[in-house]
Amino acid sequence: MTNVFSHIRDCSLFRKFTVDELLFVEFKCLVEEIRFGMWSDANYFVFVTNGKKMWKTHRNDYMVRAGDALFVKKGANIAHQFHSEDYCALMIFMPDEFIKKFMLKFSDTLSYKKNTEPMDSDGVLRLEMDDFLMSYMKSLEVYFEAHENPNTNVIKLKFEELLLNIFTSSKHQEIASYLCSLQASNSTQLKQIMMDNYPYNLKLEEYATLSNMSLSTFKRSFKAAFGESPGRWISNKKIALAVQFLKTSDKSVNEIAYDCGFEDPSHFIKVFKKHQKVTPLAYRNAVTL
Repeated sequence: MTNVFSHIRDCSLFRKFTVDELLFVEFKCLVEEIRFGMWSDANYFVFVTNGKKMWKTHRNDYMVRAGDALFVKKGANIAHQFHSEDYCALMIFMPDEFIKKFMLKFSDTLSYKKNTEPMDSDGVLRLEMDDFLMSYMKSLEVYFEAHENPNTNVIKLKFEELLLNIFTSSKHQEIASYLCSLQASNSTQLKQIMMDNYPYNLKLEEYATLSNMSLSTFKRSFKAAFGESPGRWISNKKIALAVQFLKTSDKSVNEIAYDCGFEDPSHFIKVFKKHQKVTPLAYRNAVTL
């Protein structure tokens, strides 16, 4: 899977500027319709200015068009891009370190959020656009149209204002709750990262990066949290999700293979048969009789 944060950060094709740990990007894509897996080790906002695109998680599909906005947690998802119109968006990548500094800076204002129980939410969350968010998006467009580096202090202040609006608005409580959860213990964050991302074809090194751990620390922490190795746990979770899809959806075996993060359908069939003693198709036929 492609690390979209690293790819965009290192690519010279996009207009972009950085402010502290933040990366602001004007993303334009002219490719034909395509389905691809991607992950990011930074959280990010997406403000769509043209065209359409779909983000797909194991819970839901999120189609966005011009004027829509998303918040995407660090981690993996599947994107569907469409060629009916050129897709353009303004993106803001926000590593954990920036969030932690922000929470510390505004600790008095946000103290009421710190000890609340994290809300269960998907890896992709819609932003309900209002006058404030529309105004913020338009201001970003102006900066990119200017073709010169904006004042970094102004950019940072406006982004902090955006975050404060999200934290204090009843419309965005799922996002606020998630951002607060980034201050939780390593074991709590690890469990959430694994539950959000096990259905994707990520390497253990990439899970470790998402958890802000070295690979060896990740393996030890995982064993302490889940009582088994990462590889076995991930395989079991993927097969359980595949069983659910076979029972409750009309997805093809090929679709289920990709939606459960297997390298290809043949690998999925091999692993499924090892777990369930029958092929996926035979299992579906048996449970739907």
